[in-house]
Amino acid sequence: MDKTLKIYIAALIGVIVLIVVQDMYKTTPTNWKPSYSLDKKNPLDLYVFNHEVEKIFPNDKLKRVTATPFEYFRENKEPANFLIINENMYNLADSVILEQVSKGSNLWISAENFMKSFTDTLNLNYSYVENDFSLEKQDSVKLTLTMSNWSKKHFYLHPVFNTYSFVAMDKATTTILGKMEMPDGELYPNFVRVKFGKGTIFLHNQPEVFSNVAMLYPNSSADYVSHVLSYIPQDKPLIWFVQGQTRNTGRPVNETALSVIFRYPALRMTWLLFIYGILLYLLFNAKRRQRIVPVVKPLKNTTVEFVQTIGNLYFQEGSTSNILGKKIIYFLDRIRHTYYLDTGKLDYNFAEKLQNKSGKDKVLIDAILTCISDFQKLKTSVPSDLIKLNNLIEEFWNDEN
Repeated sequence: MDKTLKIYIAALIGVIVLIVVQDMYKTTPTNWKPSYSLDKKNPLDLYVFNHEVEKIFPNDKLKRVTATPFEYFRENKEPANFLIINENMYNLADSVILEQVSKGSNLWISAENFMKSFTDTLNLNYSYVENDFSLEKQDSVKLTLTMSNWSKKHFYLHPVFNTYSFVAMDKATTTILGKMEMPDGELYPNFVRVKFGKGTIFLHNQPEVFSNVAMLYPNSSADYVSHVLSYIPQDKPLIWFVQGQTRNTGRPVNETALSVIFRYPALRMTWLLFIYGILLYLLFNAKRRQRIVPVVKPLKNTTVEFVQTIGNLYFQEGSTSNILGKKIIYFLDRIRHTYYLDTGKLDYNFAEKLQNKSGKDKVLIDAILTCISDFQKLKTSVPSDLIKLNNLIEEFWNDEN
């Protein structure tokens, strides 16, 4: 092992030790991204709720499903209660799940963002109600419920990430179950029940109440959560759609050594630094020891010379008819490949289709087809015929080049 390689290895080990020490004493910033993961312990994840939900629903009634509603309903058709808690409802609450609700199932959703097509189907207007952007992530909103045993209670949600509300609805099918009170005293519905076919849909727009930060807050949201979920009937099994929210799918986890390394930032950085160091070492050594590569001249393009030679042969032979026939064959072949037209029958219909697709002058197209027809009938031509057809074809393709 030469001295240079020893220096490289020592420097690499020193950098690795430095990264590990820095990572040990580094303060990880709080992740406020609303992923609503069942496995993570960030403020806006569902780790606590996932472990406490059995206190609300019996374990034999609750089933977590990692498949999409579309995949689930391909194999399961029996009526059930469906639960969704997520930031967005895109690709979850679609026509498939609405069809199941109309047949007698119940759907309970807590989300910030709903698809307009979904709310329109339920005759709801879900709109922004707070123009003061300073409210978000700073102040709190007061959440209340209309049920008799909670009508005089409330829960203060802090911080606030969603200031949308169900501002308009069909009162014949929709009942307001809860409201949120803004700092200015305005009340807006945030929890509604909608009759849909033989089933019922519950819509709640503050999923943060299920998050770790709300459940562990000194005045936690646990009582509020248990009451809003108490609307779910107990006579059917509860299916909780958690696709993309948990790694625990019930299937065996096939982890490799690299997957473990990339899970931890310090190990991932060390591994990448090692790989990049090896690549740089190989690159610099290969560059110094590379042999001279001989210059290979590219092959000369003789296409033009070939065409000129063939043209001279035809000209010397005086075979105008042969040249004209090949000119027609080439023209019709280009028509087929450019406009995808059948050139088997060059009649009036063909001329109409060619004009529509190419946008060329009808007189020009008729003149070309007349020349072709005359040649096919007579099987002979003179130089003037060749010149005329060549000029017409060049005029036809002039704008295409």
